[in-house]
Amino acid sequence: MKGRPLSTIQAVVFFLIASLIWILCTDYLLLQAFGNNIRRYHYLQSFKGVAFVSLTALAIYLIIRHNSKYFSQKYDTLVFNHTELETILSETNLGIARLNNKGEFLYANPFFCTLTGYEITELLKQHYSLIIKAEDNVELEYWDMLLNQGKLNRMKNIAGITSKSREKLICNISVNEVRDKSGVAVFILVIENITNRRKEQKQLEESLKRYNILSMATMEGLWDWNILSGQLYYNTNIKLLFGYDDADLQQGYAWWKAHIHPEDKDKILDKMNAALQISHITTINNEYRFICKDGSHKIITDCFSILRDTEGRAFRLIVSMHDVTEQRNLQRQLAEKEIIYRRQLARTVMDTQESERKKLAEELHDNVNQLLGVVKLYIEHSIANDKIRDGLLRKSNEYIDKVIEELRNLSKNLAPPLLAELGLEHSLISMGEAIEEVQPVTIRVDIDHLDEARLMNGHKLMLYRIVQEQLNNIVKHAHARNVTVHIEQVDGRVLLVITDDGVGADLAMDNGHGMGLRNIRNRIELYQGKINMDTAPGKGFVLNVEFEV
Repeated sequence: MKGRPLSTIQAVVFFLIASLIWILCTDYLLLQAFGNNIRRYHYLQSFKGVAFVSLTALAIYLIIRHNSKYFSQKYDTLVFNHTELETILSETNLGIARLNNKGEFLYANPFFCTLTGYEITELLKQHYSLIIKAEDNVELEYWDMLLNQGKLNRMKNIAGITSKSREKLICNISVNEVRDKSGVAVFILVIENITNRRKEQKQLEESLKRYNILSMATMEGLWDWNILSGQLYYNTNIKLLFGYDDADLQQGYAWWKAHIHPEDKDKILDKMNAALQISHITTINNEYRFICKDGSHKIITDCFSILRDTEGRAFRLIVSMHDVTEQRNLQRQLAEKEIIYRRQLARTVMDTQESERKKLAEELHDNVNQLLGVVKLYIEHSIANDKIRDGLLRKSNEYIDKVIEELRNLSKNLAPPLLAELGLEHSLISMGEAIEEVQPVTIRVDIDHLDEARLMNGHKLMLYRIVQEQLNNIVKHAHARNVTVHIEQVDGRVLLVITDDGVGADLAMDNGHGMGLRNIRNRIELYQGKINMDTAPGKGFVLNVEFEV
């Protein structure tokens, strides 16, 4: 009973038992001691009654004092707990309010006011629909019905809260019914703002979704290995790339090491082990052959991201693996084709040189050599016959002039001096005029917005040679009456268009790979240019050349 108060029933029971014991015990003792002395026995009975009343009063006093002390301690404790409760309510990050059975605010803690933007005086006697709007909560009508029926005893849900500034908040809310001293129901409303948490969760879900989509779209195999715990994450692409199943992949780093091609393993593992020991290295890239489950191998480029603790020790590896087998095969094929192309180009250059030499030899033999032979014959006759010497020498002098003119023309074709002295436009015009003198063709040179200062000498010579080659083709094969040479410069690109009204050609017959066109193609490709031809039998010929400067 120590430390606890006596209830009324306990006090009555205790009193009755004590009284019964007192009466029986005292009566028995008095009867035994003074049973023969009736007068003294009655006297002591009167004294016993007075003593009983005194002892009863003392017991009542002690009980009242004991209970008073207990309730005084409990009151002090209750007052202390109330102070603590007020402190908690003012410092908590939960909005707490008390509502009556009509749903009207009776109390709100400071954070509730901060969260909703209302002062406590603005909330008192206001219905909770002030902050919980029907348009934001489809269940509001149902809650009202439960409240009016006295059935809203306990409820937890997510609700939309509208603050005084009309800001929409997403909150966890809970409602608990309690009873006051008179038995009237009141409700404790607790709200927790989770708006930012929901936004962060939504952003995280969106990021994860994008990550999964991206990992699938890039077709990269990704695996994430926690070195300390041994846990491994990998995406679906890893299985698609190499054919391994979940049981194989759970080996993590050991799985990766075990399936590097034997010829590449030592070099790659030495590189990785060295990188893991150097604290400042956080990324490392490799290229090697990796063995698939079916025994085949793929060429892989990977990127190891190494996560380290504050002491520089690696605790996690994030790896992306990319299949470059097809790319490397294409590069190898391209390299082989480039070698073949260079060989063909060298052969074409040699053929072109031989063609030029043959052409030069024909010119020297057919023109210069014959003229010099005639001169030599005239000089021999003049030496043997004095009478006709003067006439023969004059004719020899005329033929020597023709030889000089032929040599000058050959020299001009081999290295046009006008290109460096007068520029590209005048050189092309001069070339056209020279052809017009000996061929029944009209050649018009049209140059528009061309800044020759931006052209290298190699560009100018290339344009000159292409025009020269195409004009020779036109004279020999096209039988054209009109030719137009158009050159213009547009946004850092030079465009050359040569058009004639000749007989045209069927490119399907030789795929545009005749000697003349092949020379033009080789020249433009040396400057990473493009060439295009538009022609058909009887419809003339259009040559388009384009390159950047």
